[in-house]
Amino acid sequence: MVEVKRFIFPMYSREIETELESHDLKRAYSFGSTRLGNLRVLGKGKTGVVVLVEGNMALKIRRVDSPKESLELEARLQLWAEGVAPKVFDYGRNFILMEFVPGRHLTRDESPEVLMDLLERARRLEELKIEHRELVHPWKNVLVTRERTYILDYDSASMRESAFNVNKILNAYGLHELARRYKRREMSFEEVISLILQLFRPS
Repeated sequence: MVEVKRFIFPMYSREIETELESHDLKRAYSFGSTRLGNLRVLGKGKTGVVVLVEGNMALKIRRVDSPKESLELEARLQLWAEGVAPKVFDYGRNFILMEFVPGRHLTRDESPEVLMDLLERARRLEELKIEHRELVHPWKNVLVTRERTYILDYDSASMRESAFNVNKILNAYGLHELARRYKRREMSFEEVISLILQLFRPS
């Protein structure tokens, strides 16, 4: 394991290290498919770096140069998205401690079962009035396990009275007419699912 301060990026911040240490977050694994200097991490984005920590948990550490001054709103939205997002165990201004999901990224060639599960979870976000803007390109924001899909990364999500997520997934898979009719409320979610199942039905 490695001292957690080595994952503070792109330069050291005493403030971030102090907050992490105050929540007993002192060490992390150099593990993952993304490089951070001579270390490895689970992911790196414009607002944070995600590392694996003890207890099979993932820790998102706010980047020092992040455009967001705090990760607290993102953490609260992720908490609200229970059943869709990885579980959140703790959070602060500079971190989110969450469930580690050992899955793979979504691909453009998924089974009907995976697509149906993802659409159901996108619909659940709509019911919770959460709009996830990054779902227009879901490939890096959705993890697939043997059991289910997980929608990740709520740093650009927001609460909206009329949230739309299902249409973004449909568009990503080239189902543009279904996406258009769903967003215009010309089709219900159940009708969309029924039509997709017909498309996948063996001839």
